[in-house]
Amino acid sequence: MHQYLIVADDFTGANDSGLQLRRKGLSTHVTIGKYTRSEKTIEALVLDTESRNIDEKEASVLVRSTLEGVDAESFPIVMKKIDSTLRGNLCAEVMEVAAFCAAELIIVSPAFPDQGRTVEGGRLFVHGKPLLETEHGKDPRKPVEEDNLLTLFSKGQSVYAVVLQEAGAAFPALEGKAILVCDARTQEDLYNLVRLARKREEKVLYVGSAGLADALCNVQYPSRGVLGMVASLSEVTRNQVRYAKEHGIFTEVVEVESLLGEVDPYPIIKRVKEAISQSKPALVVVSSVLDESAFSRSLEEGSKRGLSSDAVAATIRDSFSLMGKALVEQCEISGLFLTGGDTAFGLLEVLGIHEVEIIREVQGGIPLLEVPTGGYASMRIVTKAGAFGNDQAIAYSLRVLQER
Repeated sequence: MHQYLIVADDFTGANDSGLQLRRKGLSTHVTIGKYTRSEKTIEALVLDTESRNIDEKEASVLVRSTLEGVDAESFPIVMKKIDSTLRGNLCAEVMEVAAFCAAELIIVSPAFPDQGRTVEGGRLFVHGKPLLETEHGKDPRKPVEEDNLLTLFSKGQSVYAVVLQEAGAAFPALEGKAILVCDARTQEDLYNLVRLARKREEKVLYVGSAGLADALCNVQYPSRGVLGMVASLSEVTRNQVRYAKEHGIFTEVVEVESLLGEVDPYPIIKRVKEAISQSKPALVVVSSVLDESAFSRSLEEGSKRGLSSDAVAATIRDSFSLMGKALVEQCEISGLFLTGGDTAFGLLEVLGIHEVEIIREVQGGIPLLEVPTGGYASMRIVTKAGAFGNDQAIAYSLRVLQER
């Protein structure tokens, strides 16, 4: 059964938006040019019109002809994939797709927070800078002339009213046909946007980049939560945790000194459990990961208790592992992220996991594992050495663990 139709203007964009659907297990086909019916079961169809760098009128004709023979009624969700830096014949192509699916409400948000693209006040920003002030706004073949989406979609537009929705706000009052330009600073903003849109009675056309495609399928096919346990003192891991936190991943910091004594895990478990119950990834991070001086303080505290540095490290590992065990037992999770070696070994030991199967590589040197037998059979795990990976490694690993 068909579920998604995405119309893209170039091949790489077609693929990166289609990838978001494939991650959820949907059979996804990308077709360049006019679609020819297939006997194969296709749940998501992505059409690439290859129209980004041609004349606007030619682009309109090409989009229209590409959609000939496609039954709009057989696709409950239609999305016009646009470039996350606004290159191409955006308005002309959007209006062609809107006419094709008889859209009454057009929701526009090209935000892709994972790649630094955000929409604020209706304007597109790239890594915090307005698009026109970045190199992305100076495409040599088809330079971008406007980064304000309200202005862009208002030009020559008389059928649809163009309205702004602030991030996190409820939809404004809408009368008649409307183009709703939506602010989004985080991926969660896009999730909220889709949740609101799915409650509307009008026929909706979604307009955005891979970030919006990700939100569409995540809202329809929510993942179970993912738990990450982080205790590595590596600066690389520190930067990865900061990146994940800045990109909206729930992060609970546990004071390292508290792991030397009696820790009441209930408040921590309650907060993490609440995040995971909303299908969000959650990181539990020892404070020394983010604050280098915290571990020194824990050594001083251990010394007062007559503990050697090795004993302090072992006590922290054991306490953190028991906290992780409690979280795994009380939270419904689809996967577990662990860094570094002591953290991974300690938690797997208390969980009674003594064997894993290597599935594939997530990033260089970062494996995806699966537990083959026992009480945690089929649980997926990503382990990461402290100094491995780029800044996105933890955030990306959590996403991989959420895939179907």
